[in-house]
Parts: sequence; structure tokens; C-alpha cells
Amino acid sequence: MIKQKSIDSVMAAVRIEEVVGDFVSLRKQGQDFVGICPFHDDKNPSLHVSPRLGIYKCFVCDAAGNPVKFLMEHEKMTYPEAIEYLAKKYGIPLEYERNESDEERQQRSLRESLLIVNEFAQKYFMEQLRNTEEGKLMGMAYLKERGFKDDTIDKFGLGYCPDGWDNFTKAALAKGYKEEYLTELGLTGKSQSGKLYDIYRGRVIFPIHNDAGKVIGFGGRILKKDGKDPRKYVNSRENTIYHKSDTLYGIYFAKNAIHKQQNVYLVEGYTDVISMHESGVENVVASSGTSLTQGQIRMITKRTQNITVLYDGDMAGIKASMRGIDMLLEQGLKIRVCLLPDGEDPDSFAKKHRDSELQDYLASESKDFLLFKADILSKDAGNDPIKRATMVNEILKSISCVKDNIERAFYVKECAKLFDLSENDLNMNLRRFVWEKTKEQSRIAQQQQQQGQPIQQQGSTMPVTTEQLQTPDLIETKKHPDFSQQTDLLYEAEKDLILLMLNYGNYVIYEMNTDEEPNTNGLRVDQYVCNEMAKEDIRFHYPLLEKIFNQYVDWASYIGNQDQIIRNFTLSDNPQISEFVIQNIPVEEPKFSDRWIEKYDIHTHTTRNNLRVLQNQVQNILLTLKLRILEKDAAIIHKILENKELEEDDMDLALKQLNSILQLKKIISQRLNRVVSR
Repeated sequence: MIKQKSIDSVMAAVRIEEVVGDFVSLRKQGQDFVGICPFHDDKNPSLHVSPRLGIYKCFVCDAAGNPVKFLMEHEKMTYPEAIEYLAKKYGIPLEYERNESDEERQQRSLRESLLIVNEFAQKYFMEQLRNTEEGKLMGMAYLKERGFKDDTIDKFGLGYCPDGWDNFTKAALAKGYKEEYLTELGLTGKSQSGKLYDIYRGRVIFPIHNDAGKVIGFGGRILKKDGKDPRKYVNSRENTIYHKSDTLYGIYFAKNAIHKQQNVYLVEGYTDVISMHESGVENVVASSGTSLTQGQIRMITKRTQNITVLYDGDMAGIKASMRGIDMLLEQGLKIRVCLLPDGEDPDSFAKKHRDSELQDYLASESKDFLLFKADILSKDAGNDPIKRATMVNEILKSISCVKDNIERAFYVKECAKLFDLSENDLNMNLRRFVWEKTKEQSRIAQQQQQQGQPIQQQGSTMPVTTEQLQTPDLIETKKHPDFSQQTDLLYEAEKDLILLMLNYGNYVIYEMNTDEEPNTNGLRVDQYVCNEMAKEDIRFHYPLLEKIFNQYVDWASYIGNQDQIIRNFTLSDNPQISEFVIQNIPVEEPKFSDRWIEKYDIHTHTTRNNLRVLQNQVQNILLTLKLRILEKDAAIIHKILENKELEEDDMDLALKQLNSILQLKKIISQRLNRVVSR
């Protein structure tokens, strides 16, 4: 377990906009940042990132949290992994305690061990490539033949595995790395006789990095034909740290360029990515020879909404990949296609056209995907009316994947012009395809509900439970027992008081006298609230709210900045506290009102309106809390009076207490009616 003082050091250094900005393209909006939310199917920027409060919040799907929660939700990290990631990012050393659970220790230890083994493997392969005769004659010669420069080879960490039976495995075991880690990572295999051997022997090695730059897998390219293993490439098997469907080759080296260019080029293989980097195009990733998956698409959509797919002219390959393109359309991506000249792939074409030549070609030859698809299918259909009808329906199916209705309308108009057809006829079929897609999604959702599985909304990156579907308007989290789904008026009153202090605690108001006229002494809101609670002996009934109140009082004694107090809460290591504050604090900063100075001749903090409104609000919230406490006490007495065996003296005492409570309720209710905000 990481020591608390280390966690505090990390949280003091972390900047929310830098953490979220590593994964989501952000643009400045006033004092905050906005971007496309990665937690739902977002087309317009609905994710707000507040450096002032140290939080992110989506106003559509209600995703919200601090930097640690973002990494846990977005990158599926554990809490310790998120802290370690941030510590590395900001160069902060960590100290550990030895009281973590066995399960946590094992999980962290396994991931760390596998990453360490991969790090050793990469260094071993690089060493073999650079400093051994076999590596130079075989591996380096191949890479030089492909035209790769030394700095590019170093940048991508390319290497070579010797052609011996178990050279690498012996070296790893000699360094103390466990056999089970080597086999789980797919670096080492075991024959039927139990003999260990190198999976990548005789191959050039392409390390595969995750977003954070850690090596999570390898691809190995064979250099000489082997009748026993005819595969050109061998890739890492699925394991604890490597999931092919959630991996894009080159994403670590491309993410900054993707953010800057707001576009990503999608290619097929390792060498395509590397050659385009050498030609000055760095916003490029590869699907590594597989059809696009939802996980890979999510990696793209969280960084940009624009993608350009490079094709090498192979019609069979183009048609096979069109289903994956439809998946991109379903996620709201703007897709363009660039067809390379016959006989060229991104690797070969990039080598022949360096720097501006390649970039100019990509810019000028890229075209809208649906128009490109129409052109390709039209050539294939020729003049056959049946084939052309099938072709048009295929195009309409792709248009049905487009989420924006206006975009759909433009595509229909273009198709009508291309094929000399009526827009009405096209729209009729388009509606049928949209309806069929909706029915299929409903069927899948119903099936998942019957099986008790989370329901995955179309275009969403997060599962939705049936409970959430039944209560879509609930804002408060259900993860803590204090957050009741029932209408608890006392809880709401205590919550309002906490939010008053969090939002306006160190704002200065006039203290109210008993005749409700302000005296001439200015007093902070939090001081006034504490005085009133002490005078009336008011206690919190909800433990979580009591914790927040006590912590606030402690911090307010030496922190004079309201935003810093809120930020401390949002970065709290108590997830219940941070969750409550993040969910309930508005991200936007209150605007200053010139009327304050003009009308009240007071230089102080501002609320949404003016000083009189704030004073009324303070009075209203305190009086409401007192009223709810009295109502709770009255309910308890009513319960006592229901006891038929109650002694007469006890009943008289209870009735007197009830009468006293009712009198106080009446007074407070009258005062509440006189507190009017304007």
C-alpha cells in the first residue's frame, strides 16, 4: 500500500487538465476546458474540466471525478495503479506500507512482474539487434533494407531474437524471471516433452506499447522461411496486460500528434506506422492486421472525431474492411478514405514520398467514406439493375449508422444525385434500416436484461444497469447508504447546509440580529453557520455529512481560499466524500455582479445574484434545517404515543414535548415565509 504522505504529494502536484488532456482532446473555454466525453456517445463537447476545482464533469452522462477516478474509469486502473501513473508523470517518488490485502498485493505484483519481464525482453532484443553479429547480419540488415533510420529504430524500440532454440529463455531464467511469467506473456513456449523454447526465435521484434508507454506485447517478423512455422508474423497472446482488441499499435507515439492535428490515420501494419513517422506523419496507428474492434474504436474516439483510413488498392481488402467502417460511423466519427496508387501500401508509398509530398497527397486525395463506398460498389455492380439495387441498399445501411439526422439527409441527397433516384424512395428504405437497427438493439438489451447482464447502450462506452434505466433522472450516487433514493427531507436540509458552506463559506455577509435587521459587523458565512449550530446545539444525523462538516471546519481555520477548500475535498482519499462533493459542486465559477458594489457599497465575494440573496439563502437553509429536525423529533414522539401501554405520566410528558415542538415549528414556518429571495 502506498503511504498517505506520498499520495498527498501526488495529489498536490497533479493537474486535472493535464491528466484528462493525455487521453481527450481539450480546448480552452473561459477558465475551464471542454472536450468530447469518452464515457458516452458524445458528439458535442459535454465534458467540462475545471483546473480551479481539480475535477471533470460531463453534463450529459453525469460522469465526474478527480484525476485518479478518471484513470480508474477510463484506463481501468486500480487506485494504486492510478497513483503510480501520476507519480511517474510528475516525477514524484512513492513510499509503500506493507499492510495491503493479499489479493491487492497479488494483483499489483503480477502486473508489475509481467511489465518488468517485457521491459527486460525489449532490452534483450534491442541488445541482440545492435551488438551481436547475428543481429546485425539478420535483423539490422532487414530493417536497413526497409529504409529505417537508426533513430527511428531506437524510438520504436525495435529488436531481434536470436535463431537458437532457447537463447532468450535461458537469459531470462538466468536473470531470475519466472518461467510462468515467460509463458503467460507468450515469450516462451513448452514442447510436449516439456522443453522450453523461444517463440520469437529468428524474428525481428516490434514492441507494442500502451498509452503510458509501457511494453505490453510484441510482434515478431520472420526473416527466413520455416516449414514448421510458416507464419510471417507472430504476435503476443492474450494475457493479463495485453488485450489485442483494446490495443492500437503506435498509439503512444501518435497521441500528441492526434490531439494537435485532430485527425488520425488508420493503417494495417507495424511498418506502415514506422514509415509514415519517418515521412513526418506521426498521427497514425495500426489495427495490426485485425478487423476493427469496439475497444480500438473507443481509443480513437476519446482523442478525435476524425479518422482517415488508408487503403492500398486491394479491392477484396477494402470490401472486407467496410463493416469496421460502419462501426466507426455508429460512434459518430467523421470518416475519410485515401486510396493509394496501385501496387503501393502506406509503408512503400511513405518511403517514396517524404515529408510534404506525403502530407500533400493525403490532404488532396482523401475523400468522404460514403461517397468512396458508392464509387467502389458502383464499379462492381456495373449496369446490372439487381446488383445496383443491392449496392444502393448497402450504402443506405451505412448511412443508417450515421447518428446526425442532418448528415443523413445530405448523404441521401448525394446518393440520389449519384444514382438518379428519388430522395423519397431512398428515405423510405433508410427508415426501414434505422428501424431494424433499433429493434436489434432493443432485442439485445432485453436479452441481456433477462440474463442479468449489464445493458450496453449503442455507442456507449459504459454499461447501463436496468436500475439506471428505470431512474434516469437520479443525480446522486447510489454507492453509499447515506444517499437514499427516498425523499428524506432532513437529509436534503443537511445537504443544503453543507453545499452552502462549500460554495460560499468564506463569503462575507452581515450578521443578523434577533429583529432580523443586519448589524454593522461583517461575518463569514461559515463562521455564522458554526455559531448558529453551536448556539442551538444542532448535530448532523448523517455520518457522511458530519465528516464533511468537521473536515471543512478544520480546513477553514487556516485555508482562506474557497476554491482550495473544494479542491481538497475533490481530491480526498475518502471516495464517499470526494464523490459527494464532485457530484454536487457546480463546475462553472460564479460570475461577479457589478451591482454589488454599486448598490450595497460592499467589496466582497459574489453569489449568483447579490448580497441580499445570499443572506436570505443562509437564513432560509438554517431555518429549514431546524424545521426538519423538529419534524423528525415530532415523528418520534408520535411513534411513542402509538404505544397503548404507555404510562399516563409518560404520555403527558410526551404530549407537552410535542406541543412545544409544534409551537417552535409554527414560529420557524412564519419566519421562513418572511425570508424571500429576490
